[in-house]
Amino acid sequence: MIDAGAADYEYTASCGSHGHHRVGVFDAFVGSQREIWIGSDRSGLIRESGGPVSFFTEQGRERWEAAGSPDLSYGASIDLFSPGCLGGSRARRARLPRDPDHLEASLNARSPLTLHDVQELLSEAVIEPEFCRAVFKIASQLPGIEALAEIADQLGRPGHGLARIEHGERIELIFDSDINELLACQHFLTGSQPFAPAGTLHSWSAFTERRGVESLPAGIPPVPTLPCVPPGAGRGFLIRPGFHVMTGYVDDPLPQLDELRAQGTITDAEYESAKAHAVRHD
Repeated sequence: MIDAGAADYEYTASCGSHGHHRVGVFDAFVGSQREIWIGSDRSGLIRESGGPVSFFTEQGRERWEAAGSPDLSYGASIDLFSPGCLGGSRARRARLPRDPDHLEASLNARSPLTLHDVQELLSEAVIEPEFCRAVFKIASQLPGIEALAEIADQLGRPGHGLARIEHGERIELIFDSDINELLACQHFLTGSQPFAPAGTLHSWSAFTERRGVESLPAGIPPVPTLPCVPPGAGRGFLIRPGFHVMTGYVDDPLPQLDELRAQGTITDAEYESAKAHAVRHD
């Protein structure tokens, strides 16, 4: 494990597969490969690609074919976030006490802790093992929790798990054998749905790499210096297919686009493309 406080960005790589639903048309199970860089100032980057594609049932495949077999896989796309725009647990974890008793009180301060909360807190995160074990212990005492002494994730990695039914799903969180980190999460249907029977695996993510890094990878445009105020209140700009930028929210997008071009975040050609899109949708 690395020192979580030594780097400017927390980097996490993951793979998985998730339900993709076009209500009344078809339902598919679409693979994903995802990387995320979360900066200490809540700037950062998400880089993701999709595929392969499978289906929950043969009937689902037939409905997809009847809809024209639209392409559900996609190549690498990037979402670039200005300071304050990127969510995630890093800012919240920085505010949480490390003493176990005070930690439990803080985790339950706004509303009772859930396994979904634990997933959000520990999944795309570079954390110290002691913190992970403390959160695991608190979660293991939740009402209705099921301890899974032996379980493997979808990549075959063994570990210890916690399971609980929440919001119509069975959530399983899988930790490594030493409870140093969260290896994976998976969600199963607890009731039959039109697209799949109860017990179907509906979504899973496996976290394959976590580390601290000093900067975003080579070839990524500069992070814009257009902060989100208040944090999280941003506006997403489609620059071109496969490239989005999130900045502070504005009613008039054109000055923001001018600034993105001036800062070198977007090229002249991307500026024209983004401006045309923004004018059509405002």
